[in-house]
Amino acid sequence: MNVMTAWPARSLLGAVGLTALLFLPGGGSTPLLGTATAAAAPTCPGHPQPVEVRFHARFDAARLDHTRGRHTINQMFLKSHGTATPPHGGLGTAVGLTATRSEFRFNTRTQMYRHANGGYCVYLRSVEAHLNQIDTVVYVAREFPKNSCAYDVTYAHEKKHVGIYYFTHKEFAARIETALRRLVLDVNPRLASSREAARTVHATMIEQGLADLLADLDRERTERNAMLDSDESYAREQAKCPSW
Repeated sequence: MNVMTAWPARSLLGAVGLTALLFLPGGGSTPLLGTATAAAAPTCPGHPQPVEVRFHARFDAARLDHTRGRHTINQMFLKSHGTATPPHGGLGTAVGLTATRSEFRFNTRTQMYRHANGGYCVYLRSVEAHLNQIDTVVYVAREFPKNSCAYDVTYAHEKKHVGIYYFTHKEFAARIETALRRLVLDVNPRLASSREAARTVHATMIEQGLADLLADLDRERTERNAMLDSDESYAREQAKCPSW
C-alpha cells in the first residue's frame, strides 16, 4: 500500500511514500494581489520580458537494505499507517518495503517598483523548479537469504513499486514543466498592495496554478501502487514460494 501525505502549501511541497509486500499467513488574510489592469499596466515602471524558466526532474536510483528483520520492517509499515494492528484485518505482515521521498520546490526572482498610485508593480524575471524523487530505499527482510525464493519474489515486487514511482515521475515531470511554462506567459506585471505581498505574489500564483496537477500526481501514484498491493496480487506473490 502507498501512503502519501498531502502536498503542503507554499513553495516547498513534499510527500513521503511507503509501499510494502505483505506476507499473508496460509496463503500501506489574502493581501490585495492581481494582474495589472489594462489601465494600470502602462503606468507601471519597469518593462515586461520573457520569464526565464529552469526545470529539473531528478530521480535517484533506489538503494537496497537487507539488514532489517521482518519484525522491524513490519513496524515501519505499521508506523507509516498510524495503526498498531497489522494490515488486512490482522492477517498480514510486511516482509518488504519501499520508502521514498517526493518533493516539488521552486525559487522565483522578481523585480518590484513603486506604483505612482500606491502599492507595487512586480515583475517575475525567472523561476527555477525541481521535481524530485529521492532517498528511495528498498527493504527486504534479512531472514530471506539472497537468491532464495522468498528474497527474489520480495525484491522483484518492491522493484515494481520503484518502477511505478519512476514512470509516474517521468510522465508528470513533462506535464508539470509544460504547465509551469504556460503559467508564466504574459504574467507581468502584477500589482501588490505591500512590499510583503509583492515578494510572494508570483509564488502564490505558481502554487495555485500547479496545485491540481500535483494532487493528480499524488493520486495517480497512490492508485498505481494500490493496484500492485491488492489482496489478489499478494496471494499470487505468496504462491510463488513454498516457504516464507
